Amino acid sequence: MLLNVQELAQSKEPARLEESFDASDAFASIRDAVPISPVSAKLTASYADGVIEVTGTVSCKIRLSCSRCLEPTAEELRIPFEETFKVVSKETREPSEPDDDLFVPIEGERLELRPYVLEELIVQLPLAPLCREDCKGLCPECGTNRNVAECGCSADKVDPRLEALKSWFSPE
Repeated sequence: MLLNVQELAQSKEPARLEESFDASDAFASIRDAVPISPVSAKLTASYADGVIEVTGTVSCKIRLSCSRCLEPTAEELRIPFEETFKVVSKETREPSEPDDDLFVPIEGERLELRPYVLEELIVQLPLAPLCREDCKGLCPECGTNRNVAECGCSADKVDPRLEALKSWFSPE
């Protein structure tokens, strides 16, 4: 997703960018997350006073592992994208400007947006994905998937640190 900064600055009109691309390489190091569909980005870039505002949506279908039962689940991610870039030159840029965290400094005539789109997609991955809201998960004793079958393991587990207090509440 290449944005020509000079053309955007001269046109005074927002530029619309739309692209689909494969993200398998970006997800290669992420365990239990595999893109099923290409990443689709629909963005609008506008330029004013040396600042480029890029907004839009990023979507992708990803296969994740359920955090309770470890079964694979597919999730459609639709993420709002918003990033601010500021055109700077090597000579005018000071090493630590106070508002550096408000924008991404860029140099040159072209801006590649794909790394920023992929970064936002990866950051927005669900922390604990679920195959369904009422997922029962795995039995901590035998490992049986409780969504498929009941295992018969005892649910009356007492924390070993509190085992001595158990006798206080039992009749003599």
